[in-house]
Amino acid sequence: MQFGSDLLFAQSNLLNNQMSRLFKPHLKPPAGAYSIYMKELRKNYWNPRDWDDDFINEDNFFFPFNNSLTEGEWTSWHEHPSWAEFVVLLSGSAVVETSKLNYLANESQCIWIPPRTNHTFYTLEAAANRTIFIHESLFQNKERFHSCQILNSSTLLKELVKVVDDWRLDLANEKDRRMAHVVWDVIQRAESAITGITMPRNSKLQKLANTFLENIEEPISIEEWSKEFGMSSKTLSRVFFRETGMTIGQWEQRAKMDHAYRLLRSGESVTDTALACGYHSVSSFITTFKKQFGTTPGSLIENPKK
Repeated sequence: MQFGSDLLFAQSNLLNNQMSRLFKPHLKPPAGAYSIYMKELRKNYWNPRDWDDDFINEDNFFFPFNNSLTEGEWTSWHEHPSWAEFVVLLSGSAVVETSKLNYLANESQCIWIPPRTNHTFYTLEAAANRTIFIHESLFQNKERFHSCQILNSSTLLKELVKVVDDWRLDLANEKDRRMAHVVWDVIQRAESAITGITMPRNSKLQKLANTFLENIEEPISIEEWSKEFGMSSKTLSRVFFRETGMTIGQWEQRAKMDHAYRLLRSGESVTDTALACGYHSVSSFITTFKKQFGTTPGSLIENPKK
């Protein structure tokens, strides 16, 4: 296979954004409209499209793709009829929204989206990811991969995904096919994430959630947000529970624990993490953390910061 330069990739990515504005999701574009577009993007392993017969080849069950999103960026709603989308976050965080869930994933996690799942992504901060599109023939008999989920990432998985993307595997080559299967084996071993936050779908509640996540040490004031939204505190609480399955207090604590988990894994001390999450008592933080994760916060510190 021949592959374009970084400049071509950037131009193709820009073209994708432009074309997504021209065509409504789920509608097949006019004949010939994507001919040049797809020709260029094939050089970079783009999203497989079932309506493009020239591109689909089930022998090529594995298509890596890398992407970067700016803060506040949204993708259009879309789905992949025969392909799962596996997103490995290398930095930043992203929210994946489907008709059934709305999850925030961070750089220690991966997102699995099965075929025929209508979804969109949006970012609360700049994010970089590596994505692999995997044909459903690999997991038709694996029920675990039939639903959208957040998985824990690992150093091995991140490095493998970066390698296969950089190498631009040619699956007509037996060695490259073996490498693709190695990555798939590692993906199958990834554990379901114990962290991860269910995000509300309502636009007003998203504003509340996003504001809190940007200033996580500040508690959520139900009274103040109720006034801003022009609704009673009781209504706000009821709608929030309906959207997330948690009370505002439970969601706030879960978000703090998720943030604490990431800080501790990055080497922050228990005391600094507790303060960053708005706790004035370290012992209270430790108790809450252990109740959430079944282990003490100190046990997660792999490389303490000096």
